[in-house]
Amino acid sequence: MADNENIEVESPALKEELLKEEPMGEEEDMEPMKVEASTADASSGLKKTWDDWTDWMSGSGGRGDENLLPAKYKLVTDDNARYYSLVALQVSVAIASINSKLLNPNYPIMVSPGAHEDSFPSTEPFAFNSATYFIPMCTLLGVAISSIVLGGISDRFGRKPVLLILAIISTFGSVVKYFCRHQFWAFCIAQFIFGFFLSSLPVAMAYVGDVFTNKEEKESQLGLLVGCSVMGSSGGGIIAILMESTGLFTPLLVGAGLSAIAAIVLSTCLIEPGDARLVDTKKSIDLDDEDVLKRPDEIKQSVMWNVVAGALLDNIGSTGLFPLCLSPLAIQQYHLQFVTADPEEEPIMSLTGYKWLSVCVALMVIPSTLMTPHIFAKIGVAATCVMGNIMTAALTMALLGIGTGPATETYFYIFVAVLYGGFPFTVFSQLTTGPMLDVLAPEDKIGYVQGLNNMAMNFGMAFAPWVLGILADATTTETAIWTGVAISFLAALTNAPLMWQPQMGKPIAIPPSYKRVLDGEDEDIVKKVLEGEYVPDDVMFDLNRQRMLKHKPFLVPKVKPYEEERDSLDELSKNAGETFRFRKNMRDRVLNEMAKDGGRARAEEFCDLVNLANGKVEQADKEEVSADLGKWIGDYLQDNGYNPATNPVLIKQMVLTAFPQISREPISADNLEEQAFRSRQIYSQYITVTDRQKNKYSLKGILSTQPNQGFY
Repeated sequence: MADNENIEVESPALKEELLKEEPMGEEEDMEPMKVEASTADASSGLKKTWDDWTDWMSGSGGRGDENLLPAKYKLVTDDNARYYSLVALQVSVAIASINSKLLNPNYPIMVSPGAHEDSFPSTEPFAFNSATYFIPMCTLLGVAISSIVLGGISDRFGRKPVLLILAIISTFGSVVKYFCRHQFWAFCIAQFIFGFFLSSLPVAMAYVGDVFTNKEEKESQLGLLVGCSVMGSSGGGIIAILMESTGLFTPLLVGAGLSAIAAIVLSTCLIEPGDARLVDTKKSIDLDDEDVLKRPDEIKQSVMWNVVAGALLDNIGSTGLFPLCLSPLAIQQYHLQFVTADPEEEPIMSLTGYKWLSVCVALMVIPSTLMTPHIFAKIGVAATCVMGNIMTAALTMALLGIGTGPATETYFYIFVAVLYGGFPFTVFSQLTTGPMLDVLAPEDKIGYVQGLNNMAMNFGMAFAPWVLGILADATTTETAIWTGVAISFLAALTNAPLMWQPQMGKPIAIPPSYKRVLDGEDEDIVKKVLEGEYVPDDVMFDLNRQRMLKHKPFLVPKVKPYEEERDSLDELSKNAGETFRFRKNMRDRVLNEMAKDGGRARAEEFCDLVNLANGKVEQADKEEVSADLGKWIGDYLQDNGYNPATNPVLIKQMVLTAFPQISREPISADNLEEQAFRSRQIYSQYITVTDRQKNKYSLKGILSTQPNQGFY
């Protein structure tokens, strides 16, 4: 839909009409808000004067079909309110993710008794790898389980209350976990319990599903939320590294403070979809039908579980890449074998360097979120997911090959470069699950399906590192990594059938409404208009009048190349007089109505409707028509003896003579009379010319010929 932010509406009646809504009771909060498509009945008195002035516009009642706009979509009409609300949403997701990964860099030290004064005295019955991954598994398992139910709860009770409760409980949860720091099992149990309150992502993704109806915008916002979650994971690790000297568990207190901030931001900035405070006084709130997601009445269960299974396998397979390629592969290859050598050697990678390497790789999600909308548009969401799965497998194999090569600084730098260069492409698959599930969700199941998405992601991230860590302890690191590669390829095969789902495949470009037939229009006539064929001007006018009254853009005809019309110019000019007369008559009616009492108010309404319809045509399309028309005129001049290449100044003078200025300002009540009068004068002159050409071979035309053209 074209951007209408700069369209000023000066008519009070039109403002009232655009903002009109049905009163909502407690049980009707989610019922559709009705917005009249015409301003003809803004008030009974205004309706009468409107009809009196433009009975030639009122046609079949002068009204468009009702445009039903659900109340919750009011959030899309106020840019500032939407911006701050989405920022609050993103902050809450990022902080929840920070808390879920806040201590990740410290886990290897925590589970190594004696390595630090804060290390657990025992991790029985787990060895190093399994204990390292068991602690985050507890958190992610809690997140996964709660994701199943929280999305559905938010469908029933609202997004904001659920997000607010999660943030408040997480504040106290971080403090409780801090006091459980002395015992491995007590800490793991606290991680699991309070992990239930870190699953804000599915609720936030459901919120985006509520607010955005445009598919491209929605996919972008869902990807941004996943990006905030991934970057939050990185932020948690960075906090742990920066606070290393204060203790292994001290970052939990920072996490408590951040959760409290999230609660404050949510309570003050987040607007529940349907909040009546959101009213835009500058533009129409109706939506073009090509922009609106048509939600199904029920979920396609087979497709939904296909998406969930693919997401689960994707996150399991990703474990082979991250963290196994870093720990234990990189840490063993570039650190441990040096510090355990006899005599001890200076490692290529320090423990601090390993921590920074592991937490900062998540920042590579930023280029991923920037690229995905363009890739979605090129190949579709499902194909992007499959590509991400394949890239994960390929990058894992590349890192495995480099990491098992010589332990030199050159190989280490190559390892880091390949990891950071390839990681953005592997994130594609994680950024696609949310959009794929969203298009399957009925209105009342958005939170539920996003909960399934988060469940699959977190179950995979919870169990896979722990299970593959046990496999690495029991066999070799290479075996565990190859297992991850195989599962990534399996994820690609699982997701491949989704490429043939209509809403997940390559997007089909839908022309904007000003370049296609709308409901209720005569298809044959509209197609003729759009193809640049001749249609009587009164018919063309009626089509555009109906669109204007429904707050839709005017039709934008194609400009045929001159070569296509070169042999039919006489046919094209044959109806010129009829067209000019119709246009002149329209100006007469406008001037007549403006001379009556109340003409100013009716003029404001009329100009607002015209500007709204014009404003919804994209500037690029306006420029394209102007360019094509200029080319047509240039070709005509060249073909008919005017030689524009050698007479450009002359041609400009001729154009200025043939097309005197009407106005350089948009039409308004202040200049409507002047514009109508000037254009009427021009059409009158054109009518005189066309009449003279039409009658030049009649008796009157011959007798009235100038002397120098007469008989000798």
